[in-house]
Amino acid sequence: MQGKRPWEMTCIVTGFPSKYAALQFEWAWQNTHMTRHIERDVRDARVEELQMKKKSSPSKRKGPSMSLEAQLKNLHHLLGVRSFDRWPLNVRFFASDVFGLWEKHTAKMVPKLRKSIIVQLTPVDIPKPLSKNAVESFKIPDLIQAVPVAYEDCKAHVEKARTMMEDGKSRSCGVCRAKADSSSSLVLVCPLEHCRTVSHMSCLSGRFLAEECGRDSLIPVEGTCPGCHTPLKWSVLMKELSLRTRGQTEIAAMFKPKRRKKADSTSEPGTVGPHELGEEDEDLDETWMEDVEDGEEALLQFSWE
Repeated sequence: MQGKRPWEMTCIVTGFPSKYAALQFEWAWQNTHMTRHIERDVRDARVEELQMKKKSSPSKRKGPSMSLEAQLKNLHHLLGVRSFDRWPLNVRFFASDVFGLWEKHTAKMVPKLRKSIIVQLTPVDIPKPLSKNAVESFKIPDLIQAVPVAYEDCKAHVEKARTMMEDGKSRSCGVCRAKADSSSSLVLVCPLEHCRTVSHMSCLSGRFLAEECGRDSLIPVEGTCPGCHTPLKWSVLMKELSLRTRGQTEIAAMFKPKRRKKADSTSEPGTVGPHELGEEDEDLDETWMEDVEDGEEALLQFSWE
């Protein structure tokens, strides 16, 4: 893959509740012929197709290379499988030609994507070096910088929950009214600033599913807070819970004071230099995924199976 640089980012999938969820989806997308998230008959058909291509064009790659059409079809399929179809995912395309291929190749695919999955085109210019020397830093387009790919959007929620969980006060579940102790059970906190409602995860999940007319699902999409009755996204609650229980490193980085830039610094906001482009961004393989199995199991415990 090194010889094919520079790469152009043509689309991005966002909305994952944690980095483990994103890694789980990414590996499945790159290894659709192996992932357990796709039905066996579809996987078998994919393996047969790849084996036929390998005979005609042998390669030294560990994993199979795929055409852009195949990548787009695989993405569409993954967004619709049971493991991911209720995740709050969005797809944003930055290249008009790739978006056109997406519409062309996925128009007749079934099942159709859930309406809440937003697929949009926001074309941007390819980042260009800020100087004539191509190895120097380049400007990242504002539209790409604005894409929420970190945890900054839930910082206030995390801070509120941390304060409430550490104040020593006894609280009851907003659904079952029993004691809600975050040290012995998974407790969700309403993100609204003025609301102090907490709920057991299992209790609030049942309430949300009931509000969704008893759909045959294990994971809710949205519902209302039992305290302030404000509509809430299940993904928002799960993201905060995931950070609070297993994201101490991310929380520490989130609240770490930002260092002031030196007065003589010539770097512009939103620039990336060559020293920031490592060699670690290779395609993932089946061995790499073993490193995040613990995180995936933790994710499943949070009802994101």
